[in-house]
Amino acid sequence: MDARLHPLFRPIQMNGTDVHTYYIEQPPSHPMTAYIACFWESGTTSYAGCNLVESVPGRVLPDGCTDILITYDAVRQQHSFAYCGNYTEPFAIPVSMDVHPPADYTFGVRFFPGGARHFHGLPLESFTDRRIPLEECWPVKIDELRERMARTEHFEERVQVMEMYLCLLSGDGSTYEKDLMKNAMHRIFVNGGQMSVKELASCEVVSERQLHRKFGEWVGISPKRFSEVVRFHRVLRDIHQEHRTDWAALAQNHGFFDQAHLIRQFRKLYGETPLTAANEHRRMLSELYNRAEEPSFILDT
Repeated sequence: MDARLHPLFRPIQMNGTDVHTYYIEQPPSHPMTAYIACFWESGTTSYAGCNLVESVPGRVLPDGCTDILITYDAVRQQHSFAYCGNYTEPFAIPVSMDVHPPADYTFGVRFFPGGARHFHGLPLESFTDRRIPLEECWPVKIDELRERMARTEHFEERVQVMEMYLCLLSGDGSTYEKDLMKNAMHRIFVNGGQMSVKELASCEVVSERQLHRKFGEWVGISPKRFSEVVRFHRVLRDIHQEHRTDWAALAQNHGFFDQAHLIRQFRKLYGETPLTAANEHRRMLSELYNRAEEPSFILDT
């Protein structure tokens, strides 16, 4: 993959406004920027008193990314390690109802689309819509990782431990496949997900069947579905930045047949209508990855 792709696709994750929780993000160090979107952590905070602010549940939205999840259970005082593939459907994260929640947290590594394969070398389609124990795909030095993570006390320490662990797993892979995927994703990003699979395959001088196979291996979903996800996030960002309510114009600008087509696709990937997303926009953007202003780069093709 290529770090210059990142400014072209910045998927939005909805973190909610539960007063019992926190959410933080940090970009990776330079050697990891081609593969990792960010490190993140969400967790509960000790809170006593009445909830004076309306809490809004977070949303996990399909975004083409995969994640390592390390969850700490404060009651049991132990960590669990998992790997999550692409989610193809959205789901909401329930709001905590406990006014004295334990200090649990989940630390995550969010891999940019195609980035995780650089480390484990396995086809991503094997993990789509699945959450599996980390040792099933990253068995190397997993016991050492558990021991080092158990000794951390802060988010920054966990980032350092995970970066050192991932550096040990970095692989090479096929240069041809990497270039094919990099160029194909670049075209999808630049065209806002509106290019057909037939056009995309023709531009890359490969068959549609081969393109489907490579997207399954590197991203975990078909090029058509990935294009739908990219277009959806373009629409969502447009709603959040411009607070659009002219759904017919929004549908036309993003290549939908009509307003009804836009709403159907939006419900499939958001779980609610565009109007709901417009009403939730002020409460649900993270501070780093979803709002950072970065220059766009165009890859040489």
